[in-house]
Amino acid sequence: MYQVLTDFFESRVTDTALTGSLSALNLGRQYVAITQKACDQVRIIKERPLTKLELMILKDKSIVRRREGVAAADRIAMKHRRDGRYFDEIMRGFES
Repeated sequence: MYQVLTDFFESRVTDTALTGSLSALNLGRQYVAITQKACDQVRIIKERPLTKLELMILKDKSIVRRREGVAAADRIAMKHRRDGRYFDEIMRGFES
């Protein structure tokens, strides 16, 4: 997700490629606590340490998932190379 957003903000992919890539990543629901008040209301329901094996497995899964995500985003960016608008084009529209 970070790489796709960076590519968009640096005008390497269009808004169409960005939305397609983010949809393909299947990130599910994500929440962001922006204000201090919101952060103060976040509660950790359960906490437990991970074993070395669990940590290793999760790291491996993360690497594989990241590679798959980058490959999917690259395919989508190529497919939508001429569709949509780049970030700088969108921002120029706000300057007028």
